[in-house]
Amino acid sequence: MTQPLPPWTLVKTWLEIIQNEDIPPFVKQKRKKLLDYYFGSIELANMYVEQHQDCYQKVS
Repeated sequence: MTQPLPPWTLVKTWLEIIQNEDIPPFVKQKRKKLLDYYFGSIELANMYVEQHQDCYQKVS
């Protein structure tokens, strides 16, 4: 059974967390595990976010 992917905005947030120097290492590690679980690598998670940015609409 294939696991559905999380919303791209959540994935984008996880990627931002692991790149932020001010976030504690244990928090970054949990997000990296989630990204590896869903995508297999950080690079594939980045590709997923880039591909789905076109669907984003700002709410004003």
